[in-house]
Amino acid sequence: MAITITDYMLPMSDGARLCTRVMAPGDGRYPVVFQRTPYNARAEITDDVIKSAENDQFIRHGYAVVFQCCRGCFGSEGECIPYSPKERSDGLETIEWIRSLDCYNGELYFTGSSYTASVMLMLLNEPIEGLRGLAFSVQTESMYHRNFYNGMCRTFCGFTWWLAMMAKDRPKIAEDKDIFVRPYKDIMKRAVGEDVPDFTEGLMQDRYGGVWKNDPRIGVIEKLDVPILLTGGWFDYYCYGMCSMWEKLRPETRARSAFLMTPFGHDLSYREGSDYPLEGGALPPDREALWFDHVRLGVPFPYAADGVFRYYMTGEDRWYSARSPYEIKPSETFYLTSEGGMSASAPKGGERSYIYDSENPLHHEKHDYMFLCDKENSHPDVLSYMSEPFTEAASYFGPVIFRLEASSNCDDTAFVFRLYLVEDGKSYNVIDGATTLLHADGGYKAGERRSFEVVSQPTAFHVKKGARIRLDVSSYSDCYVPHANTAEHFALAVETRVAKNTVYGGESAVVLARKK
Repeated sequence: MAITITDYMLPMSDGARLCTRVMAPGDGRYPVVFQRTPYNARAEITDDVIKSAENDQFIRHGYAVVFQCCRGCFGSEGECIPYSPKERSDGLETIEWIRSLDCYNGELYFTGSSYTASVMLMLLNEPIEGLRGLAFSVQTESMYHRNFYNGMCRTFCGFTWWLAMMAKDRPKIAEDKDIFVRPYKDIMKRAVGEDVPDFTEGLMQDRYGGVWKNDPRIGVIEKLDVPILLTGGWFDYYCYGMCSMWEKLRPETRARSAFLMTPFGHDLSYREGSDYPLEGGALPPDREALWFDHVRLGVPFPYAADGVFRYYMTGEDRWYSARSPYEIKPSETFYLTSEGGMSASAPKGGERSYIYDSENPLHHEKHDYMFLCDKENSHPDVLSYMSEPFTEAASYFGPVIFRLEASSNCDDTAFVFRLYLVEDGKSYNVIDGATTLLHADGGYKAGERRSFEVVSQPTAFHVKKGARIRLDVSSYSDCYVPHANTAEHFALAVETRVAKNTVYGGESAVVLARKK
């Protein structure tokens, strides 16, 4: 294969030059796959680089590739500010330049994963001539889904990721122990010596509004008229946002698209030596090229039919097809008892309480993969509820409803839910959910007894005969910012309280969607 590789310092309209590499299978005109990234350096062209290009999935399938380092990254000039409007203008200007390339045949395809998908989604709020297909992984068009969940802030809106991105221009000048102190609105000032408004404005939004409404990605999915391949993971923090995108697609666009949901986290890969066997959930690395072949040539796509949501059933090592991750409505109820059990019928009364100190939370568990977790009642600030062994195998697919009747001695607090699959006495995390009382109820006052529901993102898991399920109720998990137990905005709160939180029997339950 006579691969051609050409490097450019491509000038933008403001004078900044961006490192851009064009790779083609040889002389001639080809469909072009456009990729932009802040992560990968453009290595000097050597025999090894050429050999690597020969193995690129798109080159092998007869596509040319335009690969660009985002502004301020790996030799590209300018300043790296995540989600900046410059990402959109840089991408659009580069597309105009692509049209002038001798290797371009008029067909354009976008691909990306995580942030590299974000910078491509930014380009889609207006029609793009020649765009034929998309393939995006672990990303959503709404960062609200990534950063907040029912009033709970997820890991400081990706704060450590922001620091890593800006490290190319802004040195980190503080230790972690000096950064993660209240008020959280000032964490960027403490980390880099000055505020970064693009980050802080997003941190301050704990409802859908403000900065989120100005994101150029908002609304692009509803208007999309080209087929898209989505790939996600049940344990990825973008799972809910990706499912939301699938549901928002116009029916005629969804009928030409596909969605693959793996049993993994953000890296979409099986981890050797993992606690639970998930090898069957792995996907081949050339799925995007195969998808583009399907779109442009009409050849079958081997992993899903058009219009299909294809998902892996954890515990059964099997793939299934559906039209929607919400195809089945939750209807099988497991009520929580005051003895720490789960019952098919609602118990009469009873209550259990725990103490949550936000300055010393004890409930720390990994959440981005199906990990082996602590046994029930391992922490004093966690209430565990265990079902009886299943008398027959059962599969569940769809969202989980966590229904709680609860109270707190504080004007606001958090409730975090974690559902586990328990096999041979070992517990493996399956899905979680969370809310604050104010978000769930809107006008909570300390001491009041209230009922509310939390609906999780979809999931799929199989319970074998003799296995159990378990629910933990707490107020902290390492994927959320610790709640101060006050009604003040989480980023503004300075003082904290110790909460006594109580869960009541009767209506408290877990409701699952049983796959028949």
